[in-house]
Amino acid sequence: MKRIVLTLLLGVVLGWGVTDAELAVDINLAGKQRMLTQRMTKDVLMVVAGIEPQKAKEDLKRSMELFDRTIKGLMEGDSGLGLVPVQDGKVQEQFKKVYNLWKPFKERIEKVLSGKYSKEDLQYIRDHNMELLKEMNKGVQLLVGVSKKSKSHKAQAINLAGKERMLSQRIAKDILLLHLDPSSKEAKEDLQKSVALFEKILNGLRNGDKELGLAKTEAPWIVEELEKAQKMWEEFKRDMEKAKSKEELAKLMETSDKLLAQMNKITKMYEAIYNRRKKISSINSIVNSFVQEKENQKHIINLAGKQRMLTQKMTKEALLAALGQDRKGNMEALKRDMELYDKTLRGFEKGDRELDLPGTENPAVLKKIGEVQEVWKPFKGHVKQFLEKGDIKDLSYMVANNEELLKRSNDLVQTFKKVYPTNNYLEEARKEIVDIAGRQRMLTQKMTKEKLLILLGVKPEEHKKKLQQTVSLFDQSLHDLIHGNKERLIVKPTNKELIEQFKKVEALWKRLKPLYEKDSLSDVEKALIMKGNLVLLKEMDKAVSLCETVMEY
Repeated sequence: MKRIVLTLLLGVVLGWGVTDAELAVDINLAGKQRMLTQRMTKDVLMVVAGIEPQKAKEDLKRSMELFDRTIKGLMEGDSGLGLVPVQDGKVQEQFKKVYNLWKPFKERIEKVLSGKYSKEDLQYIRDHNMELLKEMNKGVQLLVGVSKKSKSHKAQAINLAGKERMLSQRIAKDILLLHLDPSSKEAKEDLQKSVALFEKILNGLRNGDKELGLAKTEAPWIVEELEKAQKMWEEFKRDMEKAKSKEELAKLMETSDKLLAQMNKITKMYEAIYNRRKKISSINSIVNSFVQEKENQKHIINLAGKQRMLTQKMTKEALLAALGQDRKGNMEALKRDMELYDKTLRGFEKGDRELDLPGTENPAVLKKIGEVQEVWKPFKGHVKQFLEKGDIKDLSYMVANNEELLKRSNDLVQTFKKVYPTNNYLEEARKEIVDIAGRQRMLTQKMTKEKLLILLGVKPEEHKKKLQQTVSLFDQSLHDLIHGNKERLIVKPTNKELIEQFKKVEALWKRLKPLYEKDSLSDVEKALIMKGNLVLLKEMDKAVSLCETVMEY
């Protein structure tokens, strides 16, 4: 009881601790909820109309789960989404109202997903999606009102750029309604209004609009993205006029999703501007935005690369536990690494504040994450079983499948590198360096796993060849990271701290390499490898972090 009272008192004194940055995230994601009401309805109509029904169902399920998680996060907070609840009575009351409307709406969506829906269910979705949208919009307006910066137009820019996401899906929904019922006067009128509003907001974001409370956008990087949105919109309108067949409608729905993705990108840009301090000059804002984006890219590549290492470390730990080598310690480490791999993989998709991951909507990345999940889910199941029972069958599964998980994890790293293109040679080199240095962490665990399998007599000749390749790759890559290699896009470091760290790794490696290459080992030498590989991993991890964060490489 005392804790509750103390929390309430702190809330009153500190204004509940919601920062401008946190409020910007709330406005963005609450605004995104408006879009999801229309996207879900659009996807339901696509299922009914037989327009790419399987894809529509997959999108519908994702949207339903995201809406459900976000509305709960707006009320209670969600660290993964970066949501902090605004403890304003009117705001909370409004979100509870939305949640109460959402529950029966969600039930009908679930029926559509199961294929066991009725005409009444479809009618309910058609009749109530606008009510859900309307009440969600009230919640967004209340959040904008809470913002101390609303008068500066920035909160309103996030709000209305976010509203464009909703309108892209609302327009698509109305087009599908008219396809199913050409005589629907209501759908025709709503389509006309939505098209006009989309154009008015897009023009207002570009040029300013007093009526909408929008100032002209000056940031050149946002202006460029608004121009792209304008071209997409013009293409959408042209196709909208002639779309009649299912194939044409499917293409139009695809364009609406591209428009949605573009407006979502722009909304996030406005959110980023909102979070900057007023004292920073416009030129510094551009530099900071650029640097932050590059840092985020390297950070994501770093964590994705760390996943590769965890695939090998988990297998190594399971082998050591099975051999009775510090069984308790290795089982605890295996559990931690399993949870970290799982948390990071989820964070790549949905975001994770603790890991500083923003989440993604990039189709190529989402596809690769799905491919990793296909291998990870059964692998994780066997890890859990091994932790519970220590069964050799589960260990055998891990030994047989860890390299496939490693391959899929590496594919995700390469995809992240591709979706962050840059014409800057040094930035491309930095991404490559973070990737290669990160791979070194994995190799420390892979070579130890392979050495263990040789010592256990598990396919010794096969694993000897693999170990030779792993040792050679680690050796060559460490040389390139220290001395540079133009062909591999590896720049020689000039940063003193980084040079010293690579030297430390090199000194450790010189002591360990002969042990990996030696055919038979004494008990003392085996212990040196097991202990030494963790030290090598730790020092290599420090090197990767420096590669990611040092300003002057």
